[in-house]
Formats: sequence, C-alpha cells, structure tokens
Amino acid sequence: MKILIIGAGVTGICLAHELALLHCEVTVMDNNKNVSSLVSAGMITPLVFRRMTLSWRVAEMMPYARKVYSKMEEDTHTKFLHELPMRRLFASEQELEFWKEKQELPEFQPFMEQLSDDDINYPLSQNTFGTGRVKQACYIDTASFIHESKNLLKRNNGLREETFDFDKLDATSGSYNQEQFDYIVFADGKDMLYNPLFSFLPMQPTKGELLTLHSEKIYNKESLNRKCFLLPLENHTFKAGSTYDWDVDNTIPTEEGKNSIKESLLSVTNEAYSIIDHQAGVRPTVPDRRPLLGKHPKFPKMVVANGMGAKGYLIAPLLMHELANHLLHNASLNKEVSISRFE
Repeated sequence: MKILIIGAGVTGICLAHELALLHCEVTVMDNNKNVSSLVSAGMITPLVFRRMTLSWRVAEMMPYARKVYSKMEEDTHTKFLHELPMRRLFASEQELEFWKEKQELPEFQPFMEQLSDDDINYPLSQNTFGTGRVKQACYIDTASFIHESKNLLKRNNGLREETFDFDKLDATSGSYNQEQFDYIVFADGKDMLYNPLFSFLPMQPTKGELLTLHSEKIYNKESLNRKCFLLPLENHTFKAGSTYDWDVDNTIPTEEGKNSIKESLLSVTNEAYSIIDHQAGVRPTVPDRRPLLGKHPKFPKMVVANGMGAKGYLIAPLLMHELANHLLHNASLNKEVSISRFE
C-alpha cells in the first residue's frame, strides 16, 4: 500500500513508523515550518494536576509510547527519550487532599508515589501545601527526535521537503501531482485551518511560548511543576513554560508571554537565572480535547490525523498505531477520536 503523509511533526512521524512496520510504501511531505512538535518541551506525564486525574487512556498510552520511542532510538541510533523525576508542588490544601485520596486507588498507584514526610516538608520556600512525586514521567528531546527521524526518512527516500499544493490534488482518485496513492493523510497540525477538505472540523490554533534558561543555582535533579513546568536539561539549562493563547495563529515570541512565564516561575523557584532562548509554537487543539482521526466522509482516500494538543508526545504513538490498523485492516477507531462525531 502506498501512502502520502503531509506533516513531519510527532503525529506524522509516528504514523510513518507504524505504516513502515506494516510494509507500506510511505512518503512524508514536510514544509520545514513545524510550529508545534519541534517547539514543544516534549514532556510525557501521566497526571492532570488541577483535578489530580489520570491522563486519557494513560495505562495504554504510556507503555506503548515508551516502546515506540525506544524502537525509534534504535532505528535512528540517537538517544532522545529521557527519564524525568517530577515533583508537583501542591497549589492548595484541596490539591493535597486530592493526592492523598487518589494515591490509594489501584489505577493511580503506578503513577503516584505514596506521600512521605519528606514530600510534605520538601525544603523549598515555595512549598506551602506539600509536594508529590510522579512515577513514569519522561520527556523527548524534540529537536533530536524530529531531526533524526527526518534524516532516517531521507535515507530511505521517504521525505519530500516541499509545501503541499491543493491544486495538484485529485481527492477522488487519491492522486497528487499525477502520482497515485492509496491514502493521503493530513497530519499538518495547525495548517489544517487552511485545508479545504477538512474545514468542517473544529480545530483551533493555541499559541504557546517557551523559555530556555541557564542557572547554576536552580535545583536540577527533578522537574518542578506548579503554575508552570521547569524541565532540567544538561549543563544547568532548563525549559520553562508554557502559555496558552487561544485562537492565535502566529509564532512570534512576545514580552507578555515571557513575563507570564517569569511570573509563574516564582511559584517554583526564586533562584537567579538568565534567559538564553524564547520560542513560540502553535498547538492544534479541539474543543472537546480529543484528536481528529479518520477518513473524509466524501473522499475516503483523504484522511486526517490531527489535534493531538499539549499531550501529543504521549498519545500520538498509540493513536497512530490504531489509525494504521484502521487504514490497512478496517479496524474501528475509538469513538472519542473519530471525526464521525462531527459529521
């Protein structure tokens, strides 16, 4: 089967990986203007802290993501999956009570350390209600992941670095520039806003800004989270973020975004730091917080794979496995992600 994927973000790369395992002839087309997967901090976390709930389908998503990224590391001869000790600084007494309640539930225990006196009395001036440690958190070095995955595609003659031209598309036959494909999959992130085939779907752009910091003083053995995240990297550098600006479609870093992150950082550290980089990206988000997967209702050779949002690096591997089996074996898609919910 011959398949063209539009977009080499985490969604397109994971789908190409799954289809290659199923012996498909895969081509990925990318315009080198990635504005989400590359800028992302790449954090993979099992919990949603505000209500202390589990991430959607995390018991399935987490082990599959780790399996896929480990295989991709072997394929690219690159290390980009890193373990991440993570600590949540509770924002309220209620959050502390949520943690105490949830840590006793069997489905939460693989992802939450039991609270200890050391956690409650964590020696940080910002600790006012105690802290909790997260199990199984990790992060992807997004620059290495994207760069080396694209290099692998190039070596296999599977990457075209160009902009997709809808004038060259015959959606009925599945041909592009007079070349026939069994499916053309649009994993084009926020560019779906300008995709005439899938304009009926409610995807919206959500701008996020991210700082890269350097500090010899900030504790770098754990990621800290409260109002923002502080992700330790190598050589006393950190990523910090992120902001959420709904319905904003540009990648211009702003003073407002920088100041918002700096203010939020005061909730996790008061140590001195310098800002060495400031980036902005645009996440493809969906009002019901579920991705958009499936075949076009009128042109079944046209397929969408989009809307992964802020959890993209966690959910893309398993969802692309499911989409690949849907395309090749007609396996059913999860109703929560199928675009049939909007038809």
